[in-house]
Parts: sequence; structure tokens; C-alpha cells
Amino acid sequence: MFDETVHLDFAKMDGLAPVVLQHAETREVLMVGFVDEEAWRKTLSTGVVTLFRRTLGRVQVKGEDDGSPPLRISDISVDCDRDTALLAVVPESPVCHEGGESCFIHPVAASR
Repeated sequence: MFDETVHLDFAKMDGLAPVVLQHAETREVLMVGFVDEEAWRKTLSTGVVTLFRRTLGRVQVKGEDDGSPPLRISDISVDCDRDTALLAVVPESPVCHEGGESCFIHPVAASR
């Protein structure tokens, strides 16, 4: 599906690397998750967002636990340090486990 020879640097965060999920059409940032080497390989080979769930201590396809359709990836970019990936996705259902389109739902007011 995607070039499986692309490697992320997992050493900087004790075996994990952050992935930013961005809506492929609107460019809105939907969530930030983490991958370990296994989740990264599965993400590249299947074209489906597969994350390392820190709270569960295991690899899981995004949406698997709540019955949501898998998040299909349209594009992947890796940053210049090769320690973070940007996954462009077209969600078929809300991405946030609280039911929102985005996980970024709590605005922080600017202080003066």
C-alpha cells in the first residue's frame, strides 16, 4: 500500500513515534496518536491507521474498539527528523472517542 522501507526514529521516545491525523480534504488536525514499529509496519502495509494504544499496551486499528469504520489513509508524510508522521485521512465517522469530528475540542482562552 505505502512504501514499507520508510522508517521512523523510534529511539527518541522509548519505542514510540507520534502520528498526526489530518483530514485529507479540510486539512483540519483530527488527533495525535502514537505508533511503535509494529503499528507503523501495519499502517504502511494496510493503508489503515493502526496505533499503539498506550493505555492498553498494544497495537490496535483506530476505531476497532468502538465499531467505527477503519480510517483509510490517502497520503503519508514524514517530518525532516524522521520521528513524526502526518497521515492524511478521509474519516467516515467521528474520529474522537467522545464522538467529535476532531479530538481538539477544548479551546484555551488567550490571557492578556
